[in-house]
Amino acid sequence: MKIIGLSHRRKGLTLITLEDKSELLIDTELVQINGFAEGKDIENIEQIVFESDLKRAKSRALWYLSRQDHSEKALLEKLRKGGFSDKACSSAVDRMKELDLVNDQRYAANLAEYLSSSGVSRRELYYKLINKGISSDLAREVLSDDDMDETQKIKTLLFSKYAKKLESEEGVQKVFAALIRKGFYFSDVKDALKDYSDEINNSEEF
Repeated sequence: MKIIGLSHRRKGLTLITLEDKSELLIDTELVQINGFAEGKDIENIEQIVFESDLKRAKSRALWYLSRQDHSEKALLEKLRKGGFSDKACSSAVDRMKELDLVNDQRYAANLAEYLSSSGVSRRELYYKLINKGISSDLAREVLSDDDMDETQKIKTLLFSKYAKKLESEEGVQKVFAALIRKGFYFSDVKDALKDYSDEINNSEEF
């Protein structure tokens, strides 16, 4: 197919007009590498379009990853929303995995460690991992390595976040309900509140 026109567009793209009046939006660097110019024939159009799409998808993926870590699924969804073809998106993510820039095991472990240390319950942590694109099997595997005691997590929250509210019986009930909503189990909340009360009472005796 013969090229009858080229027009530079923003973001490093070139609009190529073909003799049948169809148009291709191709990465400008690829246009230069292939020596595309008016009057020249362009072959393997589908392959050229894919290479352009893939090049831009990889560039966008690197930009996303430079800002924050992503799971494989989350990165794939972002690229698709960016308008890239499914094939280009999948190939770009595969390349990021090859470069070890995307690693779900590492991502899930780091996120789980951070959230767990912030007082997030195992149950809530599981759903947060799933929402970030981590598979259910990997989420369960990562959580099995979380050795932080749930009761201790709750006690930390009681001292750091809920101490004021625990000064009244009504406040205790509200705190209890809030912790249950956060995904902590009834027995763990009950034990943590008892330990908290004992520590407060013991400290007041001195």
